[in-house]
Amino acid sequence: MDETIFFNPGDAIATEYDFAAARRSAEIFKVAHASDKGLVVAKDDHGQFAVFYEGGASTGDGAVPATKYTILAHL
Repeated sequence: MDETIFFNPGDAIATEYDFAAARRSAEIFKVAHASDKGLVVAKDDHGQFAVFYEGGASTGDGAVPATKYTILAHL
């Protein structure tokens, strides 16, 4: 089952066109920046992968443009 959520693309920690590269960037970021928040690797409708803080979803209130992403991995 896919988990679909909206994020502001400007909040991405990293973006890649390769899932493995995005996941690697997320793992490196997580080691270098200790945080209680988890990270997610997500894919948009254009095939671009992005890394976001888990729980950083847009409220969809229209104040900030949001893009639909499918969560592929929780780190």
